Formats: sequence, structure tokens, C-alpha cells
Amino acid sequence: MPPGADASSLAAAVLDAGTPPAAAAATSRVLDYLSRHADDQPRAFFADAFPSLLYRLFVSAPSSPSFIDLAAADPALGDLILSLIYPTGPLLAAAAAADRLTLIRYVFPSERLPDWLRLALASPPSTDLASPLLSRRVASELHLSVFEYYLFWFAYYPVSSASSAAPAASASNPRLTSRARLETWVSTLATTAIRKSGQKPENSLYLRLLYAYLREFVPTRTPPVNMSGGGTLLHRAPSHGVDAIDSFARAEFFLHTLVHFWLVGDDFSPLPKQTCHALGLRLPSRAHADLSERPPSPGLGDAVKLLVMYLNCCDGRALADACVPSPQGLSVSNGLCDTQVGFWNPLIQRPLYRFVLRTFLFCPIGTAIKNASQVFSVWLAYMEPWKVTQQELDRYGKQQGGDEKEPQTTKMVYNSSWRTYVLSNYLFYNSMVVHFLGFAHKFIHSDVASVLLMVHKVLEVLSSSPELLGLLHKVDAACHSRLVASSPASDHVLKYVPSIREQLKDWEDGLSESDADGSLLHEHWNSDLRLFSYDENGAYNLLQLLLVRAESEILRLPGETQQALQTLDSIKSQMKTAFQGHIERINGNTSLEESHNQQHQVRGEVFTPKHPSLRKGSWADVKYKGEWMKRPISEAEVAWLARILIRLSDWLNDALGLECADAEGSPAGATYIQFDGNTTVGGPRDAARMALGAVCSFMVLVGQAVLKLMRSHRVKISLRVFASKKLLSAAVVLYAVVAVTRNVSR
Repeated sequence: MPPGADASSLAAAVLDAGTPPAAAAATSRVLDYLSRHADDQPRAFFADAFPSLLYRLFVSAPSSPSFIDLAAADPALGDLILSLIYPTGPLLAAAAAADRLTLIRYVFPSERLPDWLRLALASPPSTDLASPLLSRRVASELHLSVFEYYLFWFAYYPVSSASSAAPAASASNPRLTSRARLETWVSTLATTAIRKSGQKPENSLYLRLLYAYLREFVPTRTPPVNMSGGGTLLHRAPSHGVDAIDSFARAEFFLHTLVHFWLVGDDFSPLPKQTCHALGLRLPSRAHADLSERPPSPGLGDAVKLLVMYLNCCDGRALADACVPSPQGLSVSNGLCDTQVGFWNPLIQRPLYRFVLRTFLFCPIGTAIKNASQVFSVWLAYMEPWKVTQQELDRYGKQQGGDEKEPQTTKMVYNSSWRTYVLSNYLFYNSMVVHFLGFAHKFIHSDVASVLLMVHKVLEVLSSSPELLGLLHKVDAACHSRLVASSPASDHVLKYVPSIREQLKDWEDGLSESDADGSLLHEHWNSDLRLFSYDENGAYNLLQLLLVRAESEILRLPGETQQALQTLDSIKSQMKTAFQGHIERINGNTSLEESHNQQHQVRGEVFTPKHPSLRKGSWADVKYKGEWMKRPISEAEVAWLARILIRLSDWLNDALGLECADAEGSPAGATYIQFDGNTTVGGPRDAARMALGAVCSFMVLVGQAVLKLMRSHRVKISLRVFASKKLLSAAVVLYAVVAVTRNVSR
């Protein structure tokens, strides 16, 4: 059979494989084909079979799961796929050979690209410096080599849509982009039909492949000297030259692909504002951005966590002379030390910060907290790079047995060799903590045990080392001008203050709690660093309020609540470690509990807990800061209907002038009805008209009086009560009773 016909038959077999046995048979056919054509690399395979194979490997549809998903229930299929697409496997070897001969170029479907890449492709070529990915641009398309095309599909898998609106034709014909209108890029709402969200990372075939590719394509040692700054968006290595340069360019392209597909995605502010201005790249304004709530993609958090851990863990031999022992005598991870602060760290700092922040802000109430907890674990891993060991990473490279024990690791804590890392990523340790507390308040009613455990882990990181906590306090004091510049301890801290403030302004560009459903906080409330602030918006007060709300929820938990209560006690103990020293400085020798009561006596409007019947003692003093109509949406309401009614109420209040401070701003004059003494009533019709006019005038008078009264007392219209599930249920029951009664009466 000619190679072309053989490749077409192979493509059809791959596309038709929808079950594990069929997928295994198709994979075996691909392996056999590649072994028979190992020396000639026929172009027909890469033109016909290769795109179809990538589509079936990495894209799921409701009626046709991807091969990667099918392998979750079939270890034998997983071994076959590994043997095919492993870094040293026949597929990537054939791709490298084809690229050396420049056999073919591909155009990745534009509808599957991250939003900002599509925008950049529609912008002038001067924007190509924004990313190495754009160096493959030809006109308004990305022309990719075989290897690069494979990496795009590999990166697309965790964020791929299960929608059937992504037909195989777009992959089998890479230049066919007319279906762009049928697909929408949903980088954080992707789900698949059979992907197991509870699956452990060690058992994931995709994570095993990711770790293998990272080890093969991304060097853990410092790149050549002339490549310094390669981790930034504006510094790129040439794609030619010695092998070291080629290897670095390949690593850079791979990492940029992962970052832009996973972390940047549909972010309306994908690049630093200074970069956009320098390149003349015009991004859509925040007003036109899609800020709708969407949960994180299942499994994406695990993949990002592995990426973060790998980039923060360098070759121990390369850092043997750089790492210093901990003063406490505790062992230190063979991780990233101050000698390089992470060569790739500038690449992932901003995208990762916004990725985690968008998850905390826009994860909707009512969804499972598990996917958000995966992103939360990414944040924790990024804050503690000193805990990453090669042994832990190596677990991703093998299939974990059911009886395999957890690796025994010694306790590893922060030490001064990580100072520069913490200072360069200070926002992850400060402002992100306060944003997380807003997320915790949002979900405290949904899963109190999980939320408390997450809070406990965050405080555990902050209080794990007195040296780390002291550094965080020093930076906070420097940022708020409480540190004397002439003191020796300030020398290494003050120089970071301008960059930290610039990061806070740029990294949180366009994002605020007011955009999030159920937020307790006001817009721009975190425009300053508030981890150690003791005003109403500070982390300490948010923690106190959270604990009070958690206590009421724990009492309603069915069954055993001992574990949740123990976590609550641990959080209180950690708060004393993290905040007590400064509380004593402000309030004298006031205890944590006394300060707790004092803070709640000065808060604003009353916050009513979700379960009023449980209110007693200090619970009645819990306050909600903000407009009551825009309070957090609870489980007792229909979320989408509540949001519509809130917007409608805002419009009515504005149209009727109820937003005015008082009634004097828009006085309503009296309406008079004047009768002419010479007027005669010409019959019943005129009498009825006059009576109707009188009634209407009276209603206008009453309406004006009511509006004046509402303005004077600052009363506003709130239709949100109609979003109550109980009220809607009662309406449905009443309608059903009336309908049944009418049918019976007939």
C-alpha cells in the first residue's frame, strides 16, 4: 500500500477509536507505522495522520473521550501511549527528523488559541516581541513546526473543552479555521466527560508525560551567560546557533506555551502594562472584558503545580556550593537559592499571580471547592519552594502503586538563602493572603471544614519560621514608612519597596473584589498591602470574622465535628504567632480574645449570618461591611436570579432618584387640580373622565410623597427578596395547587 493511502487509513482508524480497546489498537497501528517508516518519514503521515492523532490524544468530546482520558481506566492503554509519545519515543523522534527536513508547517486552529494571542495576531507585527510564540507568525497566523504543533496540542489538553463544537476536521485540516465561530475558548471552564477530578497527580498519565517533557526539554541548570533575562517576555534566544542555544530556545518555547495556555488564557491583561505600551499592543478595556464567574478547569491545578515545583527546584549539584545550612540545623531542600532566584521565575510571576487571584475572585458559589483547592495548592507550593525535593518530583515520573508509602522527608523551613526569592515574590505572601481570606468568606457556608483547613495551611506557611515572619513584617513596615532608613536591617528591604508597589499596581490590574460574586469587600480595598493592617479591611479582622462565622457553621455539621474544632483551635494559635506581637504593641497587653471583641464593636452595618436561629452571644455582633442588597449570595438564593434582580434594583433606584443623599436634592412640587366654575359636566363620559383624572392625580401625589419619604430616609428598592429559593418554591407549589384545582373543577 502506498504511504499516502496507508496514512489516510491510519488517520481514519485513529479518529474512529472511541473505546479503550479501539484506542489501544489505533495506537499500536501508529507504533507499527512509525517503526516501518523510521528512515523515510513520509510527508503523508504528517499531513494526514499526525493532526488526527493529536486531536484524539488531547481533545475530548462527550461521545468520544480523548486517548489520555481513556487511559485513566486502562493502564495497558496508558503504557502504549507512553511508549508512543515519551520524549525518547518514536513519535517525537519522527517529528524531530521531519523538522530537520522542513517537511511541513502547521497552523494551529485560531479558535483554540488563548484570547490575547488571537488579538496579537490581529495587531501590527511590532507586537511579535511580546512572546517567543509570535516569532512563528506569518501574516495573521502562527506557522508551527511539527514539534511546536505537538506542544500546542499537549498544552491545550488541560483547558480543552468537551463541547462537540470542536470537530476533528479542525485538526485533520490544520489550515481550516472557518469553524472559529463555533467554538469559544474557555480556559478555566473546561470539563471532560470521563476525566476524574479526584484522581491523584501521581496516577495521572498526563502529569507523567509533563514531568518527562520538563526533564527532557527544560534544563535545571543555569543557561548560558548570554541568555540572562531569558525568563522575561521581551528577551528571546535565537533559534539558531550552537546546541546550547537551540536547547534553550526549545525550552523557552515550551515554557511560554504552557504559561500562555494555562496561566494567561483569557486574561484581559495578559502582559505588563509597560510592555503593552512599549509594543503598541492595544488590549480590550476592562469594561469589555469577560469577567464572568467560572470554576478552574479540573486537573489544571495539578499540572500548574508540577510546573511550578519543577521550575523552583534546580539541580542539587549545580547549587551545592550556593546553598547554606539552616541556622536551626534543619535540612534545606536542594531547591532554588539566592544565587539565581529562579531563572524562569520572571516568566511565571505575573501570570501565576493573576491565575490564582482570578480563581479566588471568580470561582462561583455553588461549585465544588475541589478544583479551587488545586489552584490553592499551587499557591502554597510557590510560597514554599524550599520544601520541594527531587524525590517528590520523581514521584510524578512513575505509576504509584496502591501500597506505596509516602516518601520520608525531613522538615525543611525557610532560611536566609531564600530572602531574595521572598522579596521578589512578596505579593504572594501578603496581598494574596488577604484576597484568599475574601475567598474563604465566600465559601465558608459551602464547605466549612475544607475552608478552615486551607486557612490553617496558609497561616502555617506564614508562621513556620520566625525568620520568614520577621522578613515579612520588615517589608510591610518599609512599605508603610515605619522602618527607619538608616537602620542596618532596612538596607536589603527598602530597595525592594518601589518594585513591590509597582507589582501590586500591575499584577492586580483590573481585578478587584467588587467584580466577584459574594464579596465582603469594597472595590480597590486592597490597593495597599493589608496583611498586617489592623483596620477593618486588614487580614486580622477578616480572620476574626471568619472564625466567628465558622463556629456557627460547625455547630450545624452532621456527625463528628471534632476535627473541624481542632482546626479552628490551631488557627487561633497560629494567629497569636503571626499577629500577637503587633497587637500588643497597638493595644498594650490586650489579649487576642479581648482585641477580638473590641474590633467587632466598631464595625459598620449588621451582618446577618446564614442561619439566624443559631445567633447568640458574640455572633450577633458579626458585621457585614458593604451595601446590604449586594451582600454575599447565600445558598438560600438562586444566584443567577439574584444577580439580575440586583441590577434591576440598581436601575430602578437610579431612575427614581433614590441614590440621592436626601430629599432636598430633587424636590417634588405639589400637583393641583383646578376646576373652572363655568365648566359644566356634559354627561357620564365627562364625569368618568374627571373621576379618573382625580384618581390618577391622587396616585401621583401618593407616589411623590412615598418617594420623598424614601429619599429622606435613604430607603432603596431591593427586588432581591424574590430570588429566595423558599419564596420561589412556595410560588411553584401555589401555582401547582391552583392548576390542579382548576383541572378538578372542570
